[in-house]
Amino acid sequence: MFVDRLAAAGTDRPTTLAKRQIRRVIAAGYSPPGLRRLAESLAASVSELPPSQRRPTEDSGSVVSAVRSNNLVVLDGFDAAAVADAVSALVADGRRVLVTGSTVAELAEVRHSLPSDVVARVVDQLPALSPSEVRELRTLLAMSTPGRRARPGQVLPDPSVLPLPADVEPLCNRAGRADAPGAAAGLIPSLLADLAPERREAVTSVARCVNRSLGGMPPRVGGEWAWRLLADLIYGTNRSVFDKMIEDAAQSVAALDRTRSAPAVQVAAPLPTGSADALRRYREFLVASGGRVRSYFRPPVARDVQPVLRMLRVGGRIPESVEDVQRVIDHLEVGERLTRIDANCAQIGMHAPRNEAELSELADGLVRVAAAARSVGALRHDVLFIAPNSPLSVPDVDTAEQVAAAILEYAEHGSTAEAGRDLERMASELEMRCSASAMSPEHRWAVAALRAQDAVGYVAALEALGGARREAQDEARQGELLRRLGEGAPHLAQAWETLGGNALGLACLQTIDGLLSSVPEADAADAVIVLGAARLGVERLLLTAVAPRLIAVVAPGDQPKGSPSLLSVLQRASALVIRGRVTASPGRVVPITQTPSRPHIAPVGQAGA
Repeated sequence: MFVDRLAAAGTDRPTTLAKRQIRRVIAAGYSPPGLRRLAESLAASVSELPPSQRRPTEDSGSVVSAVRSNNLVVLDGFDAAAVADAVSALVADGRRVLVTGSTVAELAEVRHSLPSDVVARVVDQLPALSPSEVRELRTLLAMSTPGRRARPGQVLPDPSVLPLPADVEPLCNRAGRADAPGAAAGLIPSLLADLAPERREAVTSVARCVNRSLGGMPPRVGGEWAWRLLADLIYGTNRSVFDKMIEDAAQSVAALDRTRSAPAVQVAAPLPTGSADALRRYREFLVASGGRVRSYFRPPVARDVQPVLRMLRVGGRIPESVEDVQRVIDHLEVGERLTRIDANCAQIGMHAPRNEAELSELADGLVRVAAAARSVGALRHDVLFIAPNSPLSVPDVDTAEQVAAAILEYAEHGSTAEAGRDLERMASELEMRCSASAMSPEHRWAVAALRAQDAVGYVAALEALGGARREAQDEARQGELLRRLGEGAPHLAQAWETLGGNALGLACLQTIDGLLSSVPEADAADAVIVLGAARLGVERLLLTAVAPRLIAVVAPGDQPKGSPSLLSVLQRASALVIRGRVTASPGRVVPITQTPSRPHIAPVGQAGA
């Protein structure tokens, strides 16, 4: 309805066309901000108090600050030169300004008054780019940097050819890791590298066994006997003694566990030689005879064992049953084994167990020593025949431990030298992706990080390469938009490209009829400056649909036409009035201190004051 009321004051074709276009935009759900704010100002002026006093300024620079905080501004007493100064200030502020007037002569006069640096940003038609593309171009130009401007001449590697950080990090860790100590361990990487995968896995499996069995050995402090015994077994000494001792210890512990709840055995006096054999024959006799012995006419086996039985007690009684005799035999056998264990311990130079706990500890330690001896023996054999004329040998336990650790280290990470070679290969392949002259700094950074075995630096270089790709895309997009802008406005495109991020504004000079006949898209301009506003009717307020801000210019000596008019409506809407200035002579600006008496424009402050 507001649009219809404004357009009703004019019957010319441009007004009719403008009304149709604006109505279509509003029907589509978009309300032009300049038109909406004009309507809101007029609605508010009915109930508001008189406008607050705003001091007019005397220089055109104030137009910029006025436009920043006001949507409706009247430049009272501005000649063409003063308008040109205002346009220059707005363009320097980065504004897209539409300057319009009733005649081409008015526009030409303003154009001729513009400085040369602003003339390059003056166009006769708004850019063919859409408003969003213009905004994008200005953003790209404002954010342009020397580094980004250098992107078109650089070749950035495709992300698919860059080594993955997950592959680079383990190699860097391995390359920076110290090799396993020992001369023998130092030969492992070169020997394993030449093995077939199946053979290498077999050697690795043996090394795992050595690592596991040595890790299960008693501690070196407090368990020195086990390590000395292991060394003897590796050298082939004390093997028979060890085999007897491990068997005796295991059977003794088993017998003690088995008879833990059985009746106790007491021996009253030292038993004669052969007592154990006599007891075994007597046990067999009892088993064969059903466990019974006749009181008279006893067989020789029963008569021979009687002196032994009289010196023994099982649970406080003389052993008579099969169970009691077996209990005595078990007791004697354990004693015999413990005696042999004591002798063997003395032979190999270690303390004999003093109680059952130490016996169990000895039996467990002997089992662990046996497992370690078997695994170390297997490693010595595999390493000795790992390759023809192999220089590697495992003469002792310490060397076996070092070699096993080196084999496992190689199996898990590879060798330090191999990791360094892999990183160098990656760096060389990445470096060859483009010529040195076209290589970006980020590309060089990634290559240098690989050669320096710096995983953290390589990740940072990849992130920088991602930023470089975005910069290259932005620069390519900027070039495309500048090319399209230059097709219709070559001087403007060149000026914007030269200015970079500074003063990316423009000024478009069009007649009112041309502007209303083809209303620009929303956001195509920031402000519209209307020349000769004193002679315009209300229907020209449709120009508020062109841009969010309307600046009406009243030339010195212009007399407003009758009411209602464009100026009277602006007066009603409390438009800010800025006193103008005229040029008295070339190069000299004379401020106007008083506004000529006009019925609809206040001499100071706001219209309507």
